[in-house]
Amino acid sequence: MRVTFRLFDENWRGEYLELSPLNGDLFGSNTLQALDDCAIDNHDLLVAIRHLSLYQQKGQLRRVNYAALDVEELGSVYESLLDFHPQVIQRQGLYKFDLVLGSDRKTTGSYYTPPQLVQQLIKTALEPVIEEKVRSALPDALKRYEQALLSLKIVDPACGSGHFLLAAARRLGKELAKIRTGEAEPGYLPLRQAIRDVIQNCIYGVDINPLAVDLCKVALWIEGFASGMPLNFLDHRIKCGNSLVGVLDISCLEEGIPDEAYKAVTGDDKKLSTQFKKRNQKERDNQGQLSIFEKLEGDRAQYAETARELGEIAETTPQQVRQKQAQYQQSRENPGWWRDYSACNLWTAAFFMPLTEHNLQLFPTTETLTQLLRGNLSTQRIVEAANKLAEEKHFFHWCVEFPEVFEVGGFDCVLGNPPWERIKLQEKDFFAARNADIAKANKAERERLIKLLYKNKPELAHEFEQAKHDAETQSKFLRESGNFPTTAVGDVNTYALFTEKKWLLTNKKGWVGCIVPSGIATDDSNKIFIQKIVKGYALASFYDFTNRGYIFPDLESTHSFSLLTFSRREVKEVKLAAQLWKTDDIRRIGRVYSLKVEDIKKLNPNTLNLPILKTVKDAEFIKSIYQNVTVLVNESLHNNRWGIYFLRMFDMTNDSVSFFCKRNQLEKDGWILENNLMKKDNLTYLPLYEAKLTDIFNHRESTFSGIPAQDMYGTRPRTNKADLEQLQNPDWIVLPRYWVSQEEVLVRVPEFWKYSWLIGFRNTISAVADSRSVRFTIIPKFGVGNSMPLVFSDQNPKKVSALVANFNSLILDYVAKQKASGGNLNFYVVRQLPILPPETYTPEDTEFISTRVLELVYTAWDMQPFAKDMGCDREPFIWNSNRRALLRAELDAYYAKLYGLTRDELRYILDPTDVYGEDFPSETFRVLKNNEIQQFGEYRTRRLVLEAWDKMFGKS
Repeated sequence: MRVTFRLFDENWRGEYLELSPLNGDLFGSNTLQALDDCAIDNHDLLVAIRHLSLYQQKGQLRRVNYAALDVEELGSVYESLLDFHPQVIQRQGLYKFDLVLGSDRKTTGSYYTPPQLVQQLIKTALEPVIEEKVRSALPDALKRYEQALLSLKIVDPACGSGHFLLAAARRLGKELAKIRTGEAEPGYLPLRQAIRDVIQNCIYGVDINPLAVDLCKVALWIEGFASGMPLNFLDHRIKCGNSLVGVLDISCLEEGIPDEAYKAVTGDDKKLSTQFKKRNQKERDNQGQLSIFEKLEGDRAQYAETARELGEIAETTPQQVRQKQAQYQQSRENPGWWRDYSACNLWTAAFFMPLTEHNLQLFPTTETLTQLLRGNLSTQRIVEAANKLAEEKHFFHWCVEFPEVFEVGGFDCVLGNPPWERIKLQEKDFFAARNADIAKANKAERERLIKLLYKNKPELAHEFEQAKHDAETQSKFLRESGNFPTTAVGDVNTYALFTEKKWLLTNKKGWVGCIVPSGIATDDSNKIFIQKIVKGYALASFYDFTNRGYIFPDLESTHSFSLLTFSRREVKEVKLAAQLWKTDDIRRIGRVYSLKVEDIKKLNPNTLNLPILKTVKDAEFIKSIYQNVTVLVNESLHNNRWGIYFLRMFDMTNDSVSFFCKRNQLEKDGWILENNLMKKDNLTYLPLYEAKLTDIFNHRESTFSGIPAQDMYGTRPRTNKADLEQLQNPDWIVLPRYWVSQEEVLVRVPEFWKYSWLIGFRNTISAVADSRSVRFTIIPKFGVGNSMPLVFSDQNPKKVSALVANFNSLILDYVAKQKASGGNLNFYVVRQLPILPPETYTPEDTEFISTRVLELVYTAWDMQPFAKDMGCDREPFIWNSNRRALLRAELDAYYAKLYGLTRDELRYILDPTDVYGEDFPSETFRVLKNNEIQQFGEYRTRRLVLEAWDKMFGKS
């Protein structure tokens, strides 16, 4: 086997067999020096070869057909191996290598990207770059065409095994081969040569995993192999490092090290943190403008020129490859480059160096940085410590690793499917491959077991503390370094950070294409980034997928992701699609639609989030609604016609210890239950309402009465649904699982609200289980948990009842379904819903709506305060399910008219297939329709609403 490999080394005798020397990391003379003095028994080697080359199928041995293996499948194997964790186990004196189930794939969000998704991004993000380059070249100069294409710089900052880079090399290689041959479909040899040239000149990649980097190189070597030529030199283009941690723009060094770098995290000394903050601040204040930076520009231009010259060295012979390798190593010893590299490490290490007495003499500060840049070697020990830390943590400084790229402003195209990973350390994932008992335990038990580690397994405890420190220092860097001004907010996720990083890596004409969770364009935490992209006319396309078609087999079917493309060039119209199941859906008529930036601003003026609209028809319909009706609260225009105020009264997690009391606790202390109030002396504890106790126009949907304690206080507490007999009893009330002080409730209600009732809505949405997305109701003035946010208005009760009816209307629910992309109806979504302003209602409108809302809400004596505020002084209305269905249908039809809909448009909202046929891809109230067909044998809501419309407005 050694002899076989050495045949491809130029220093051996493969030439006698007319074999071309390959060299490179795979076949070089010094590639596997560690194995030169090792030996293996022939039997063991043959067993290994047998397992690698043969497999059993239906009792027969079959040969693995490696020739038919696509290069991308190397990545599939690598990413699948991340599901396991290697362990060396000793049993009865023998050592055995084993793979145990791990969490690396989950925690790094590394999933094999299906080729069809890659190809779609190549089409939307790379092809425009190629077209622009070809247009910019002179039409009569073939050499100019080639130079233009080979000058492109394409990168994947989380390249993994190189899936996107391979696709980019093939697409660009084909374009180059077409120009060289003049053929629409170039032959095999010119195509392979063109792909090899593209890999040599255009392809860049970075990944934090060394194995992934090696696999990426192997994939590119295989794809770029041309007969008679050695393997490409790739060390200067495909590199190992953390793309998110390091310096992007070297000019940040001029400002010194940020004071926030010394913020204490787990394991740090807070006194030292304070001392170094003050010291660093003083050093930055005294620093002034560093004149040395002007003197450094010449050095930087010189090593950027060296990097550019390195890229131009031909690779047609092994000698040229070795020359290139030697020059690359030499370039990294250039004094100017090494100074800047070390300076970037100092700047970054300040965030990561543990703030302990042990490291007291090693902390880098702004003065250390200044002395290094001035050439003062007195700080050498600190510099060496920073460089060592950089190697351990894989710091990656784009400006010094690829100086030739950033000298011209950045990359032309940035592609990839970055990790989808929370920065915060997840205890279950950490212990998954280290201690199964801790990983499987619930939160309280897990905390107890972790505390015991310090006594029973101190090494694992130390490893856990180190992992917490690493996660927190990384989070500190991402939040405080200034490298991620728009995405390092909230519960930081790497996919958002990578998306912003890709934007920062591009040049003035650059394009970005990436696969990320759809929340990048819809979640409130990413609104600053998406606002920047939309306002800058940079967004080109956003194709939203749900995994119901299992494009990613290892992800849940409810998971959503998107193909996102944006550009530094101005884009006037954005191509959009939503809830796609497979890539072929993009080509289906009516699935992809366009919105102008002005349309997005109208639909979501506060956040500029992208609407999730399923078809062209939905887009046109939603646009027309927003053309006629303004959003509830327009923050930029300070327009809040309803005088809306939002409130989360109690947090079910954070407030539970301080404010919540269980029934047995109160009764033990002498409190007495009266109806659903707890009373003692002149004090009262009020029920704590939760969203699960309510439904549309119904404050008595469910109760905790009759639920055993073990089922009441778990992570998924059960309730008993109210039956018809209970609902028809006006004295029947719901029982909560917690009570809160009346004084604490009153102090949280806004002063302007003088009523003894509240308006709340269920903020959780399940697309699978819920018939409706927006469910508002009016409840007594009790305590309310965060699952039921509250809304207050400065309008009178009858107008407020119309507001509640508007929220509960089918037309409004239809709009909300297009905009609430996640599982929650967040405040930012509600603020941007199209709500009829109070002045829209005539006295007749208000009377028609309020009388029906009153009858729907006032079904029990505990809602009498609401009835009195509505001018009603009678007993509660008896619950009648058929009557209630009719009242709600009349309100739905009435609001459809107020919104300016036609009867056919109302039919569309109720059921698109009723208008356009069963094959129409959009759906509005599928769950409601299916539930009613099962319960009533018909889609009752559709019939009742259309009958109400016909009765009030005729069939026209």
